[in-house]
Amino acid sequence: MSQPWRERYADKTVEAAFALRKVKPGDRVFIGSACGEPQHLVHSLCDAGSHLADTELIQVLTFGVAPYTDPQYAANFRANAFFIGASLRDSVNQARADYTPIFLSQVSDLFKSRRVPIDVALVTVSPPDEHGFCSLGVSVDITKAAVESAEVVIAQVNRNMPRVLGNSFIHVRQIDYLVEHDEPLLEWPGLAGDDEVTRKIAANIARLISDGATLQLGIGRIPDAVLALLTDRNDLGIHTEMFSDGVMKLAKAGNITGKYKTLHAGKIVGSFAAGSKTLFDFVDNNPMIEMHPSDYTNDPFIIAQHDNLTAINSALEIDLTGQVCADSLGNSFYSGIGGHADFVRGAAMARNGQPIIAMPSTAVTADGVRSRIVAALQEGAGVVTTRGDIHYIATEYGVAYLHGRNLRERAMSLIGIAHPDFRGELLFAAKRRRIVYANQILPPMSRPYPAEMEATTTLNDGTDIMVRPIRPDDERLIKEMFYSFSEKTVYLRYHNTLKSMPHNKLQVFCNVDYDTEMALIGVTGVAGSEEVIGVGRYMTDAAKRSAEMAFVVRDDYQRKGLGSFLFKRLVELAQAQGIRKFHAEVLAENSGMLKIFHRSGLKVETTTEEGVVGVDMQIPEPPAMHQPQ
Repeated sequence: MSQPWRERYADKTVEAAFALRKVKPGDRVFIGSACGEPQHLVHSLCDAGSHLADTELIQVLTFGVAPYTDPQYAANFRANAFFIGASLRDSVNQARADYTPIFLSQVSDLFKSRRVPIDVALVTVSPPDEHGFCSLGVSVDITKAAVESAEVVIAQVNRNMPRVLGNSFIHVRQIDYLVEHDEPLLEWPGLAGDDEVTRKIAANIARLISDGATLQLGIGRIPDAVLALLTDRNDLGIHTEMFSDGVMKLAKAGNITGKYKTLHAGKIVGSFAAGSKTLFDFVDNNPMIEMHPSDYTNDPFIIAQHDNLTAINSALEIDLTGQVCADSLGNSFYSGIGGHADFVRGAAMARNGQPIIAMPSTAVTADGVRSRIVAALQEGAGVVTTRGDIHYIATEYGVAYLHGRNLRERAMSLIGIAHPDFRGELLFAAKRRRIVYANQILPPMSRPYPAEMEATTTLNDGTDIMVRPIRPDDERLIKEMFYSFSEKTVYLRYHNTLKSMPHNKLQVFCNVDYDTEMALIGVTGVAGSEEVIGVGRYMTDAAKRSAEMAFVVRDDYQRKGLGSFLFKRLVELAQAQGIRKFHAEVLAENSGMLKIFHRSGLKVETTTEEGVVGVDMQIPEPPAMHQPQ
């Protein structure tokens, strides 16, 4: 008869020093990840270090101290990281530790195939349940594969490790030595402070997330800030490599239900959790939470099965062609590939997926402030997301969509979301590289793209459209709209039979300063397949009290309410800017535009001369704000 698990447990329970005698010189030792790091075993290993030599320590990410990287242990230990945490960064860049770049989804196979054989695995587990199963708790990631592949498994049984459901369990029979030692789990406090730049980036990303979306979020300020802005969303889902307190808060509030997830409906799925003790308590025995190994959560083919997946990952810099560096600062290694590329590719394959790269537009270095959007990546920089994989880039100045765009369009989109102080030199560099027109212009940098002016409406035929300020990278869309116009529409808008719309004209139309000139476009479709179906604009006089205005709607969208909405939005924006009069020159036969003006509710005066109607419209003062008594 097989031995009952409780007897096995008692037989395998030893002190750490005894268990670690199984580590021999030259062994490869895996150390459990992130908040699940077996701290007591790590310290005990270092205490035994004088008896060891040439021991390789394998890990994916450590939040705790790494005493084995101290120079005094150079002959005993050498760390090898699949992702570089803060405690190993200096050691890697000083050649006292190694870094193995690899997609996180593929690490487990290194262990299972024995290409990277594990001699000893040091992990943290929860106490066994009534069936003898221990949970790897908050760190399943590559830890489960290490346990299943190791020659010797030494587990620190810690009552503070939550019992997390999913594919997270190992049986007592799979463990060779059990070391009972309770200690608080390592906590990830997040990055202190919520600065204005982070809030703006988060707001730009949050606008892309709709009810029912499934999210993947990395770790850091931006993901937490995005989650904080989703309190008005419903039925969100989570499929991610890691999650933190922000996910817990939205789940408790009822915003995350997983109702519309197309895989693991109703479940929050991750491979590790990093956060506070409150988070660890939340995931304990919670039927809503499932932890799975990284070779599952990060498999692009599994990710792609989630409809409406929005993946949010960070970057260190991006060049004007769309190459993203996310693991190094020039020749200095900073972090790692991790799950970045896994989720970028998986989200791109998902139905209605949105792979987003988020980063501040600038970085502060020892040499001063530098742009993260650059003409060319620094020497030594690693490309984690290729030009072919890139989709959305978000900074505090807006969101650029690059997939399927040519180099000129990419450069102009990225320059548009770069910090204004660097846009001029970026444009010069793009001209020097001959990836934009030699005569390309940029608007005056009086204000950034006003995302707050974006609005949505539904036309009379039920079509949903976005109305937003025009951007320099809209040139192709405006060109396509112009060449779709009938001769009549061209004549009514431009008062002549205009035959072409070359770049030198288009770029003037698309470059506005959002101050003395405003242009709104009506857009249908999703990113990558957008169409402009209407444009309305005004340009002020020197005093900025009156403005010339005009608008045009594509033939197949006329008489559906778009012209009226464009005009209404222009009036609202002008009113807020202190503009008190609009003037328009309209051909007398353009009855549709004249009707919009006369039905607007504004005071309208007209004069007609040689078939052209001059229309003056008075814009009232905005309603006075109620002053408290």
